[in-house]
Amino acid sequence: MERKTISQAQIYVRDAVNRANQQALKRDFDGAVKTLLPVLKRNLDIPVLFEKIREYELNKLKKQSSSEKSMALFAAIFQAPIIKIISLFDPLKAMQMCEISLAGYVDNPLILNTMASVSESADAPWGVVSALKVLVQLHPGNQQRMRRLAEAMQRNNQALDALKIHQELVKNTATTMAQQAELRSAMALASIERGNFNDKRNSNANTADAEDALIAQLLEGTIHDAEQAQLLINRFTAELKKNDSLDMRRKLAEAYMVAERFEEALQEYRNVADKLGVMDPVLDKHIEKAYTSQLRQNIKILQADPDAYENAAEQIVQFEKEIKDYRWRHTVERAEKFAGDMQLQFDLGVLQFENNMFAEAVETFTRVSDNPQKRRASLVYLGRCALAENDPAKAVGFIEDAVKEMFRMDIQKREALYYLGNAYEALGNSEKALEAYRKISANMHNYRDIQERMAALTDKGNAETGE
Repeated sequence: MERKTISQAQIYVRDAVNRANQQALKRDFDGAVKTLLPVLKRNLDIPVLFEKIREYELNKLKKQSSSEKSMALFAAIFQAPIIKIISLFDPLKAMQMCEISLAGYVDNPLILNTMASVSESADAPWGVVSALKVLVQLHPGNQQRMRRLAEAMQRNNQALDALKIHQELVKNTATTMAQQAELRSAMALASIERGNFNDKRNSNANTADAEDALIAQLLEGTIHDAEQAQLLINRFTAELKKNDSLDMRRKLAEAYMVAERFEEALQEYRNVADKLGVMDPVLDKHIEKAYTSQLRQNIKILQADPDAYENAAEQIVQFEKEIKDYRWRHTVERAEKFAGDMQLQFDLGVLQFENNMFAEAVETFTRVSDNPQKRRASLVYLGRCALAENDPAKAVGFIEDAVKEMFRMDIQKREALYYLGNAYEALGNSEKALEAYRKISANMHNYRDIQERMAALTDKGNAETGE
């Protein structure tokens, strides 16, 4: 199972987390658990939800009675075998069943062990860690369980936490050679993890503390977590009270964007634009992104519960039209005002392509392709325009020229090879199409629909040869 961060989740997930946090602050841990449980059941690929609900369940446990415990333990005798059987063909359903039981009473060793096992079957090491951590916390001293937790932590990219457990295991006992080997392995993994962290910190000499490191990551565009962004929002807001500056307001707006507080981000960007007094194309693109993101957020809210709003379908159509019109107006305006900026010209070409204005896009990309920095990307788009106009032979020519100048298999080259494969498919050249898709597959197995395309091309080839 591929994990997701909370920032990648749909808006209702983040809303539920915020509501649960507010309930927990009021010491209503039972309410927090009930708020988060249905969301967790639908989003088992978001590890932070497991951490949150375990925190609330453990706090809820402090007020629960012995009769509740007895009932939960008795029920588990019948539940656990059923859950294990279900896990054989539907481990995600089994995880959901475990979560329902743990939401009622978390100090349930039989269900916690079952949760750890079914999470392993679902390839969700964060589920294993969340269950075993509770067991180790509430029932300490079981070395086999601690070792299992450490192994799960290593699989969950928690090498430093795993090292602490291994150190605890060998601290007061004579160690076997196997235990010594485990400890050395844990130390090596922890060293790698710590080294990666230090590499990130040392990339900017000004990152003197954790908050400064977060700021550096925000400016590099590598922060995607709403909780981290909130830390920066608090800091920047406090700094603005002492010293109002355009740079600080830009940073605050960027933090608001990560936190998906688009209206506030838009206001800060506009504050900066008003104080500058002249059009800054980069700032204008930020304003466009904040405004259109706010509209898309509104669309998601309407789509999630259309019956709660008047004329939801009509509002969605209006928002989508405003997004399209706004992007067009501002992209054209930037391109006209800054005719020598090839990035802005390229942006115009992309928007022309998205609006099926292929003749205009070809003219734009042909002009931009003379720029060395935008040449390869422009050639790929020229190939895509040719594909859209049903001229795959011309598409192959453009895209092959682009691929020849791409020496590293990165996102740009994968995209170019994908459309090259599309073009060869359109020409009926299955061998060349497969060659392009296989190059992508060797680097990223699940890129777009290449596995389906490769399977279809292989079946077609077998049918033609009679195999």
